[in-house]
Amino acid sequence: MMIGNFGFDLKSLEIFVSTVDAGNMTLAAEKLGTTQSAVSQNLANLERSLEALLLDRTVRPIEVTTAGRFLYDRAQQMLKQAEKTSQDMRQTHFNHLNHVNIAMVDSLVNPLSSSLVTTLKKYTHTWSIHSGLSHRHANALLARHVDMIISDDAMEGYPELMRFPILREPFILVLPKDQPIDDKHLLKSLKNIGFIRYTAASLIGIRIENYLKRISLEPQISLRLDNTFAILSSVSAGLGWSITTPLSLFNTGIDMASITCLPLPQEPLYRNITLVARNNKLWELPEIIAKDSRNILNQDFNCFIHQHLPWLDEQIHIG
Repeated sequence: MMIGNFGFDLKSLEIFVSTVDAGNMTLAAEKLGTTQSAVSQNLANLERSLEALLLDRTVRPIEVTTAGRFLYDRAQQMLKQAEKTSQDMRQTHFNHLNHVNIAMVDSLVNPLSSSLVTTLKKYTHTWSIHSGLSHRHANALLARHVDMIISDDAMEGYPELMRFPILREPFILVLPKDQPIDDKHLLKSLKNIGFIRYTAASLIGIRIENYLKRISLEPQISLRLDNTFAILSSVSAGLGWSITTPLSLFNTGIDMASITCLPLPQEPLYRNITLVARNNKLWELPEIIAKDSRNILNQDFNCFIHQHLPWLDEQIHIG
């Protein structure tokens, strides 16, 4: 009996290939440990299912027809692949995943990449790490193009996903070091200085724009950039001010002596970084990566904060 809608199964292909190789059904039956009548019946069923004459039985040894030659070539490939799959299944202990795709926010690439690779080597044969805009990461996870994301988009609208908190951090003002500022009239001062924006396509850019609307601040637009390093380099060069996060400062390695960091005026704004993964697809790997990520941030990122931005100590929460 044929399996599914293909018109053949692996057993019928094995009998067909063995018959072609042997040149007659009796030898094929001996090789396969079955009877000549079983071979004959199976081949007849195969031809009927595929609606094609595969063998010329009027000659000895049996020869294949044009259709039979086509199927023979394809069947050999499928049987070799099936044999390899069977061997791999028997030899593999399944303590390694084959391939894992991870996407993460740009500000985590430098701090976490080496640690992630070390962890992935223990649990996967191959891996890929991507960066870029957060909303694209969410779409990629839903489309199964990546296996997990470390993002400022926790995808709360999808309760079937697993989430592991990594970091909560405040947004801060970043200005050129020698930029004159009136602390008592900060909003007025900022209106008169060029503002370097994240592009509106980014999630961080959208959050900053919404914040500026809430506090009724409409600064002069100096530049629109989609790269944190480019934004902070422009601030460092004296081209304007911006809003970013401590982790972004840490990731870019900008000379802290060239900028001034201040709390946001009027109300705080926070960013949450979360590891999001599909449920029960990667064993305990998402939880392990989340834990390793927190450990790295506790060591390196916390040292950066203590040294350069100690007034933020109580506002940053890891895990």
